[in-house]
Amino acid sequence: MKNLKLLFSALFLCSLISCGSTRDLAKTLRHSDSRGFVGVDNINFQDLKKMKKGESCTWNLFFIFPVFGDGSIISAAENGDINNVQLIGETGKWYGGFISKYCTVVYGDNFDKKDSKQILKNKPNKL
Repeated sequence: MKNLKLLFSALFLCSLISCGSTRDLAKTLRHSDSRGFVGVDNINFQDLKKMKKGESCTWNLFFIFPVFGDGSIISAAENGDINNVQLIGETGKWYGGFISKYCTVVYGDNFDKKDSKQILKNKPNKL
């Protein structure tokens, strides 16, 4: 019985220690109109901060079984009070291989359509 408690304690500690990022927003940020990924070199982060931001997350078991939450673009836009989504990205973390959290992040509504292109320094990267 004592060995069993020791084993579960060790597994619990390992699950706390082994948490890591699986998706980076700067690498997954893309245009909402199918122009492709923005690319880190093409983002003006000061202008991006001026845009409204919405986020919605889902918690998964073993990476594939959704347990809780809604990670849809619509939910993210509602959470950020955004009517015109201009950029979409994803973030993610896993916790010990058992539980993971994936979030959809959207930006929009701060600029007019012609001004929204000012957050880009250059033309967007194509896949």
